[in-house]
Amino acid sequence: MTFTLNQITQRAGGGDIVRRKAIAAAEPVIGRGADCDIQLPDLAVGLRHAVLRQVGRGKVEARSIGRQVFEANGSFTTRAQLLLADRPRLVFGSHELSLSQGDAPDEVVVTVAKLESSVPSGAGDEKSVFSLANLLFGRRRSAWVLAILLLLIGLAAPISYFYAGFALAPARAPIPRPDLQWESGALSPGHRFLENNCQACHQKAFVAVRDDACLACHQAGLNGASKRKLDVRLRALGSPLVPSAAADHAPSGRLERARPAPADGKSAPLTFLFDHPNERCESCHTEHVGPDRAPSAKTATAVLSNQVREIDCAGCHRDLTRRLADTALRDVASWSEHPDFEPLVTQMPRGNRVRVALTAREHSGLIFPHDLHLSKTGGVARMAQEFRGEHGYGAALDCKDCHQPDENGRSFRPIEMVRDCSACHSLAYARRGGQTMTLPHGDPKGVVAKLSQFYASDRTTAFDSELLRRRPGFEMEAPPPAKDMVSRAIRSVVAKGGTCYGCHTLVTFTNPDAPGFDVLPVKLTARYFPRGGFDHGVEAHRVDANGNPSCASCHKAVSSHLSSDLLLPPIARCAACHGQAKLAAPQPAGDSCNECHGYHNAGMPAVRTSISWSAIGPTVQ
Repeated sequence: MTFTLNQITQRAGGGDIVRRKAIAAAEPVIGRGADCDIQLPDLAVGLRHAVLRQVGRGKVEARSIGRQVFEANGSFTTRAQLLLADRPRLVFGSHELSLSQGDAPDEVVVTVAKLESSVPSGAGDEKSVFSLANLLFGRRRSAWVLAILLLLIGLAAPISYFYAGFALAPARAPIPRPDLQWESGALSPGHRFLENNCQACHQKAFVAVRDDACLACHQAGLNGASKRKLDVRLRALGSPLVPSAAADHAPSGRLERARPAPADGKSAPLTFLFDHPNERCESCHTEHVGPDRAPSAKTATAVLSNQVREIDCAGCHRDLTRRLADTALRDVASWSEHPDFEPLVTQMPRGNRVRVALTAREHSGLIFPHDLHLSKTGGVARMAQEFRGEHGYGAALDCKDCHQPDENGRSFRPIEMVRDCSACHSLAYARRGGQTMTLPHGDPKGVVAKLSQFYASDRTTAFDSELLRRRPGFEMEAPPPAKDMVSRAIRSVVAKGGTCYGCHTLVTFTNPDAPGFDVLPVKLTARYFPRGGFDHGVEAHRVDANGNPSCASCHKAVSSHLSSDLLLPPIARCAACHGQAKLAAPQPAGDSCNECHGYHNAGMPAVRTSISWSAIGPTVQ
């Protein structure tokens, strides 16, 4: 005996479609599984619900596979024997199976049709039964509802609230101007001149401000001409300040490796989703959060940095070596755990710079005893008194007589022999025609050449010069040969008490035919802490509480008789003021990292710029 399947579906425009196929199985399986011979796509039907088999001529048995019931001729059962002559009817879920005799004596025809019910018809009927779409708004309806809500909240409600509040209490209107509802906020004072030039930063619509817009003004590494050109352009736009250069704190790859994971574990995905990664300028520098009124001069510094979010340096540097094994920096968790200073000094004769402890020695090639020059008595003090009127010295030399502040006042200009030392250490070697002739400093070969030229040009004048002045009781009928005079002059330069002796390590040559000498190069350290930004311009760093110079409180130069002494204070000296309460220190100071370390510019502290608020103009009211 064989089974034939008739599948009946309804057309969209009306009418039925009948698909007929022969069932190869001798005992067809009924269910919603894909491997069933009679597949019924209904969640109320089991994967393998029942099976049909012929038990005699014109007689069929329907039996459940398991305990699932089905409906047979109006009764629920798990097993039923049916006569084809009675045209029996089976119901599985929402599908009806009608059994009838086929054309052949051993053929059974199974006709499958979907029962009419309240469930919507179509290919997705079964899914719609278990969907919440019918209980919610569709996309179009939701869009309209949200649009209307935005209009009510963003437009109608503020205007209504404004007029209602102004009518009830005009002097205390909750919103002075309705358009403030949509304003982003005032710009910081340094950017106030861009108030009507939005495209300077927002260069592309619906795109967050990019680093290129910031670097258009704050780019580091510009040469002098580029800086002047940028300054002229910004002045023309109305900028009251010169923009500070923003160099990278470190390569972006190392910054990513050094940055600890977010504490909540969600910040990174959210910032990436909303296009706000941590390495962008805008991640730390936020605008439109400026004050609503012009501050006083005392709060100028705070206002300048008010667009910078709080940066926790210790967040990265607390356990930096764990994430960056190749870093040369130490872990610093807080100010109280900061390691002692390790200055970068020059080591001769190679002249290389190395980090050493504060107790180490520096060999710069210069011989300079500080205690001799700062002594209140002795030859140096008497010389200072002699030159008091001409050079402004006091009763003795002081630090300020040699160390002059640079153009920013943060540090000091490099020591120059002619400018800072020649008042006492003269380079003069002769006088001709009332004019003093001096030796070139820092050029041993030039000294030899100049002396050779001088004594070869006019031996008589040279012989009578101040440098080769005749001793009493010693007479010579004629000047010696020029070669002997040059050798004698060079020896007088490098000998004890000579022009170069006492400050430099000298190397003399014994060849009489080619007299000369050499000087060990001098390499003075300009910055001992290139990653630190100690500011000598701060008043508390220059003078004490009584207004007197306070150099000696940090630099023990008065007792130093060797130029190799590192006259640098330990960090404990800084801790006497920094991080202390007002009662514990006469001049309490902050303990934040940016007191000495700048983020973008290593070795520069936080910007301390005085502003002319009249030049910036009033803030937006």
